[in-house]
Amino acid sequence: MHDTTRLRIPGRQARGLRLPAHRIRHIAGIAGCAAVLLGLPGQAGAAARLPAAKTLTVSSLQDTGTGTLRWAIYAANASAPGTSVVIDFDVAGVITLDTALPVVAADTKVDGLTAPGHTAGGPPVVAIDCNGQRGLVFGPGAAGSQLLGLAVGRARGAGVTLAASRVTVTDDYIGVDLKGHAFGNRGPGIVAGARSSGDLIGGNPSGEPGVVANLISANRGAGIVLTGSSHDTIAANRIGTNAAGTARMGNGGAGIELVRRASHNEIGGTEYTDPSTGQANNPTGDKGTVPPVFVTPPLGNLISGNGADGVLIAGGSRKNVLNGNFIGTAASGNSALGNRDNGVRIDHAPGNSLIGCKFVQNPFVYYNVLSGNGADGLRVTSSNSVVVQGNFFGIGANNATRLGNRRNGILVDGTSASTQVGGVIPLGNVSAGNGRNGIEVAGRARGFVTFNTFGGLAAFGGAVPNGNDGVLITSTGGDNLARTNVLSGNRRNGIELAGNARGVTVDPDIVGLDTSGKAVLPNGGDGLLIDGSAHGNTIGGSLRSVIPQDTFSGNRGHGVVITGHAHDNRVFSSFIGAEILGLKPLPNRRGGVLITGHAFRNLIGGGRTVPANLISGNIGTGVTLLAGTSRNHVSRNYIGLDRFGRCLPNTGRPVVDIGRRNVVRDNRTRPVRGRRRSCR
Repeated sequence: MHDTTRLRIPGRQARGLRLPAHRIRHIAGIAGCAAVLLGLPGQAGAAARLPAAKTLTVSSLQDTGTGTLRWAIYAANASAPGTSVVIDFDVAGVITLDTALPVVAADTKVDGLTAPGHTAGGPPVVAIDCNGQRGLVFGPGAAGSQLLGLAVGRARGAGVTLAASRVTVTDDYIGVDLKGHAFGNRGPGIVAGARSSGDLIGGNPSGEPGVVANLISANRGAGIVLTGSSHDTIAANRIGTNAAGTARMGNGGAGIELVRRASHNEIGGTEYTDPSTGQANNPTGDKGTVPPVFVTPPLGNLISGNGADGVLIAGGSRKNVLNGNFIGTAASGNSALGNRDNGVRIDHAPGNSLIGCKFVQNPFVYYNVLSGNGADGLRVTSSNSVVVQGNFFGIGANNATRLGNRRNGILVDGTSASTQVGGVIPLGNVSAGNGRNGIEVAGRARGFVTFNTFGGLAAFGGAVPNGNDGVLITSTGGDNLARTNVLSGNRRNGIELAGNARGVTVDPDIVGLDTSGKAVLPNGGDGLLIDGSAHGNTIGGSLRSVIPQDTFSGNRGHGVVITGHAHDNRVFSSFIGAEILGLKPLPNRRGGVLITGHAFRNLIGGGRTVPANLISGNIGTGVTLLAGTSRNHVSRNYIGLDRFGRCLPNTGRPVVDIGRRNVVRDNRTRPVRGRRRSCR
């Protein structure tokens, strides 16, 4: 069966006649004969009389007649096979359609950049007012075509439809008129279908920061939809804002949608150097050692102000990557123009990624900044093997300004498996300044890893608090890991394991201190809170990196709290109340460890290693077990001593136990060496 498309022939009542794609050029070629026989306007006849040409010039802004855009497309379609046609313009202004333009069915460059008055890098000077008709379509046979320097608006559906491969769309306004006002199409701005691949929407050959390839805004649907399309690049566009990137002109749907198994597409790009200065983006200043340098990633898109998600990846779409995009911010990256819903939502779409640097580079050099959005910065729902590395969530591109997403920086839920958030230095993320949590893991998500996350603070900097916790895990999926994170400066807790959370490992993390582990950066609540019916979780272990062990110190509440009906959790290999080396006090303000509520069968310490935990230097009691608790064990810990067994006292008693059948034994509370028998 032949591929088919739609061709509108002026004057035919059977408009939208569905024809085999291989016959479109033939039909276009005889359209002039039909026009002459039917007494229709003469452009079709002129198209038939013209020999195949490489260049056709639009000299009229009328809808029909010789020299019009319609005439030029008919003539291009009638060209000999293999001919590449250029349609240029020697007029500027608005072309208002009475009927839809013919489908472009040949390799055609529609070049509005040639119109009089156009300036390089400036807005279009030629517009197509579709006037409620179908938008511009590049159909079968139009592979390799280009649409340059036009404004397209007021189509009854999509402004531009790509049904051919390797089509370039750049220097265009889609949904915006020549004066920068709303000119929205009733559907999406651009749609690329399953028969289209390898398209370029945007681009920035100069590599200069701030270049705007396309402005795609004010459409009733999404800005761009890739529906089954693959191997496309979407770069250097502004989607949902004005041309300056300072005000909303939102599309009614998402900024970009990837659906129906759209795959291997790149949104943004990996460039991060300003060619005019030679400077590279370095927002942390080599991890805080030199002054920072800020260069907006030149290939990134600004995707802000839209009526749904900034980017939606759904319907089995996979192997798509985002680099260098600002999503929910203004063009500067440092003020909010939030999308109504999530910055990025990945829903039933495995194997997608948001990448801001490689292992061999400085951190965040081509970061995605997902901040200022109306829901979560990133939401991953029932999508496996998603990778998130080197990005900002809830903080400005300057690594300082709070631009919180209204809910979480990152939410992973549903049945998502093997979500990787971060990695070895420099692949970590910043999730700070968000309305709720830096990261929330919910539903039955499993195999989740957060690795080198700055949760509640700028990268290598000061506090930018999340409104609730640095990390909240309620997932029952198991096998979730919080590793080598700094979770400090949050309004409530550094880490909370709640609901029926199980199978979580926390090892090793800094909670309540700065990145050096030697100065206080307190969470407003507890360092670690285990509540609800959370069970079977492990705090501590043998994973090692730049952080030698879990350190819960400097918090305004307790270092560790286990409450509710939490049970069968273990805390070991942790420093609670001391700095990271275990030699000096950085106290939790209300005590070291508190077991309260109806918590039962939890283990603080144990094992063969002594000390199992170091619980020292706190204001208040070292370990408190309140009435209602039962069958908890506290053993083999140093309480009130430093790592060498010297005095590092808590201000209160070492242990207070008023629970039932709790076991407290084999803890050391007196100096290991010397003549002192007590640290009080």
